[in-house]
Amino acid sequence: MKISVILYSSNQLSDGTYPITLRITQGNLRKYMSLGISCGQELWDSKKNAPKRTHPNKAAIETIIARTIHTYQSKVLELVNSQKVVTPAALIQAVENDRGGKNGKVFPFFDQVIDRLLQADKVGNAHVYKDTKRSLKLFAPSNDLLFTDINPTFLHHYEVNLRKLGLAETTMSVYLRTLRALFNKAVQEKLINLNAYPFKEFSVAKFNTATKKRAITKEEIKKIENLELDPASSLSGSRRIFIFSYYGQGINFIDIAQLQWKDIVEGRIFYRRAKTGRMINFKLFPPAQAIIEYYRPLTGHHPENYIFPILKREKHLTALQIAYRVAKVRKRVNSEMREIAQLAQIDANLTTYVARHTYATVLKKSNAPTAKIQQGLGHRSEMTTQIYLKQFEDEEMDLVNECLL
Repeated sequence: MKISVILYSSNQLSDGTYPITLRITQGNLRKYMSLGISCGQELWDSKKNAPKRTHPNKAAIETIIARTIHTYQSKVLELVNSQKVVTPAALIQAVENDRGGKNGKVFPFFDQVIDRLLQADKVGNAHVYKDTKRSLKLFAPSNDLLFTDINPTFLHHYEVNLRKLGLAETTMSVYLRTLRALFNKAVQEKLINLNAYPFKEFSVAKFNTATKKRAITKEEIKKIENLELDPASSLSGSRRIFIFSYYGQGINFIDIAQLQWKDIVEGRIFYRRAKTGRMINFKLFPPAQAIIEYYRPLTGHHPENYIFPILKREKHLTALQIAYRVAKVRKRVNSEMREIAQLAQIDANLTTYVARHTYATVLKKSNAPTAKIQQGLGHRSEMTTQIYLKQFEDEEMDLVNECLL
């Protein structure tokens, strides 16, 4: 970890000077912290990263810089000796906690958690925390927001603000559940006292997170398969991904993207689910096998190549690169699946996730045990599987209630 001071030349202040800023670098992670003082470019030595000899307050500025660097370097040693995770955000948070007691600042701790998630290659979770932080900062922009500032009244006003912005209940639920998770981490790390925990009085469970119908019928799957499309078109590529997910035991898009030719063993696909880490395998039935054979001459010349032309092993190397690429392609595929729905005259908002829900629902209608469907989907609990099957249960109830007519 490198701790240095720079003149932050991309942020000119109203008096024409620039902030003197602490820069903490660790690998690809970098954080900045203003020292609260500034300097004109003509009085700053950019090679030495120090005020020039001609600066009238040279000695005072150098004292502040030296003291700050010493404080942060000492804190690094303290954290390492305590066997704590040391990232730029964690270091800033630790120093700020020393200065401000045990209240703890919210946004630096957000950065610390995000850093940890990125280091653990949990890119999806990191993005959820980033989005929540961005939303909260629009509502409470002060960098000095403390955990103790967030009480039930604050959360109520934050909720009202989110509703005024027109956010869906599911989105509001995600933001507030993530904020609650941040509080839980802060309590565990003794940044705040449990007495300051606001979620005892403010309920997150009140948000209506029920989703609209996601599954389609077996007959509608056939309509999608039978559409006449140019095999080389982008629409056909999106259809292949959708159909492969359906016949591939509801395999997720991220897992489809990361399938390699070496994962095919004796007519079965073996893969580790990205979300849960569980090993899953399934038989390649003829429709899925046909899709595999379509890509064999295009990508199948090396066992470690990706089967589907979504990722490139020589280009998408890090978890972050993979996540960005997958998100970009998934967005295009979902857009094209909506176009396919119109062509096939299917009244549904088709996405790659619909294939997964449809797999589960078709199996349930065939009287497959829920435990087996759970195993196929790779869910950790049967409760999650029941969420997938709820729409089917509602339709069953409608049929029962028809006896009233």
